[in-house]
Amino acid sequence: MPERETAKDVFDAMQRYQDDVYRAALMATGNFADAEDILQDVFLQYYQSHPVFASPSHEKAWLLRCAINAGHDLRRSIWVSRRADAELDSFAESAGEEHSDVLRAVLRLPEAYRTAVYLFYFEGYPVKQIARMTNSTESAVEKRLSRARAKLKKQLGGDSP
Repeated sequence: MPERETAKDVFDAMQRYQDDVYRAALMATGNFADAEDILQDVFLQYYQSHPVFASPSHEKAWLLRCAINAGHDLRRSIWVSRRADAELDSFAESAGEEHSDVLRAVLRLPEAYRTAVYLFYFEGYPVKQIARMTNSTESAVEKRLSRARAKLKKQLGGDSP
């Protein structure tokens, strides 16, 4: 059985996964400041709970799920108000000229679609694992991906079927 995490192990995990956790939080919240808060909260939770993982991929999946869940909780809270799209637009511009339109379109998808697209295309998780991470069925994840692709095609001016 693996040993419990030490502070150094948590720090090493933070170095490895902080960008991934931040992007997952940003996809879940659509806000930079909230994503930064979630990033800190996730690693604080990691440090305090001392989880034991069977593999690095299990560790990463746990961290991403915590970030996504925290984003869901935050978006459901009554304290969160609608924010301007300017922040997301500046994030999309930072992706580079050729990708900014695609990223902007992804960021404007409904949250459930955005999360599925992020985990599938950006993180490379299979549908089965996304279903477990989001407490959904595989068919629900497949449907979200299909609908997200259709919305993206429409937003980006893809060929008509």
